[in-house]
Amino acid sequence: MEEKQQTRDGDRPDMIVDLERLKTNCHGNLDIVAELVGHLLEKSQPKWTASLEEGIRAKDSGALRETCHAMKGAAATVFAWRLSNLAADLGGYARSEDFTACEQQLLSIRDAFTELDQWKRENL
Repeated sequence: MEEKQQTRDGDRPDMIVDLERLKTNCHGNLDIVAELVGHLLEKSQPKWTASLEEGIRAKDSGALRETCHAMKGAAATVFAWRLSNLAADLGGYARSEDFTACEQQLLSIRDAFTELDQWKRENL
């Protein structure tokens, strides 16, 4: 899986995970890295995707923005830039109440979680 190295919003590259930065923050401990990424996949993903689905179904822009904000921040904390960027984009669509774009972005977010899971299996 090839990583795009383009940057977005300054220091936010379009890549699945910036492993070097994450390892630095975890003092090189790959067990901690695996635990953090695993938590994102196993605990946060189901909660966030269910919340996004419900927000889109209810056309609840506020709930969508709240979930996107949490997802964007948590993903950025573990340098999962692609997921963070997609959450930011979905938040923008929610702000403009473009629920069709929100639905499409949710598909991209699901794909990003799949990529993150594959990345974890290949790298940790």
